[in-house]
Amino acid sequence: MLIEFGERTTKKHAVVIGAGFGGLACAKKLRRSDAYSVTLIDRNPYQLFSPLLYQVATASLPEDDIAFPVRTAYREVQFVRGEVTNVDATAKKLTLANGKIISYDDLIFAVGSEGTTFGIPGVAEHAFQMKSVSDAREIRRSLLRTYESVEDGLLPLENLNVVIVGGGPTGVELAGAVRELQQEIQREFEHIAPKASVTLLEAGPRLLPSFHPRSSKYTLKTLTKMGVQVEVDAAVVEATSRSLRLKDGREIIAGTRIWAAGVVAPPHWKFLGETDRGNRIKVNSNLQLNDAIWVVGDAASYPDKNGCPLPMIAPVAIQQGKHVARQIRRRESSKPLEVFKYRDKGQMATIGRRKAVVEMRSWLRFQGSLAWLTWLALHLAYLSGGRNRTSIFADWVWNYIVWTPRRTITD
Repeated sequence: MLIEFGERTTKKHAVVIGAGFGGLACAKKLRRSDAYSVTLIDRNPYQLFSPLLYQVATASLPEDDIAFPVRTAYREVQFVRGEVTNVDATAKKLTLANGKIISYDDLIFAVGSEGTTFGIPGVAEHAFQMKSVSDAREIRRSLLRTYESVEDGLLPLENLNVVIVGGGPTGVELAGAVRELQQEIQREFEHIAPKASVTLLEAGPRLLPSFHPRSSKYTLKTLTKMGVQVEVDAAVVEATSRSLRLKDGREIIAGTRIWAAGVVAPPHWKFLGETDRGNRIKVNSNLQLNDAIWVVGDAASYPDKNGCPLPMIAPVAIQQGKHVARQIRRRESSKPLEVFKYRDKGQMATIGRRKAVVEMRSWLRFQGSLAWLTWLALHLAYLSGGRNRTSIFADWVWNYIVWTPRRTITD
């Protein structure tokens, strides 16, 4: 059946699939158009602030702080909770999992990304990934419950060991946060907690491979000083129910194994057009797949000045979402479309409290407390909703003064 929203008007209909950074940025900017009504579709009724998932996973923040409700976020935008299963580009209609059909004049794909195991045996079954609130919740439970089980003699001491695979920003941030959790929890489990360890594995020659080598060197030095065992050129070839096996034949035993080694676009949408190795849909210079379909964020394969796809990060998605909204409005005003140009504002990664690396320009790189404060400020700025900003800021201040793991009754 064909689903219509609200009163019948002469406005065209723009449908945004995905309430992530790119989707929300597009809907927010397009909502004030006099020519378009906007519908936002997502399987979840909230925007997940994924850069802070690792803090939920390590009991630093409550999960509500990083989930921004979108149903009432923008009154001009109609929100539909559902999962899109098919798109008929010829008829300009899409189908939801419940069988409902929605027509559109313009369709904006902002479907995000998902974790990938690169086909390595056992990873999907025996390692945690961190792409959703439920993933973060399961990691937190594993980290905290293991102490109780070891204390009660139900598990061997080696289960307190944690192994994280992936030396990019997510892996580095997670390794530092897990180590801080292990140090703080020693107050509760003073006999067994000192035996816990964190190992960070990177298949390449250095941590943070997209950063300057000096930032990588600082990160390695800082993590090592914190007590994290860092291994580079350490490729995982298999995961088991109790360990990770490396290419050089070694086996690292750990009760909690976390996979932070990479992401790809959802493969379901490959039928829409040509894709790259990461399932990302190749778009033209305006971020279009055709006259009516636009792709933004992690799902879009758009080359940088060197011909490589832009990174799958929030700033790219936000800029692309805003760009598409501007182009749709320009087209309705009979103005020519503009080529998308990404403004690289730099990159950053936090390593722990008062420890971070920031690179804003090739000549502007800094580390330590100033970098950490910059990281805090930028993440607060990106957060949606004043309540979320206030709550997280209060949590960060409290954690800086007196840090205690945030447990729930299910932990």
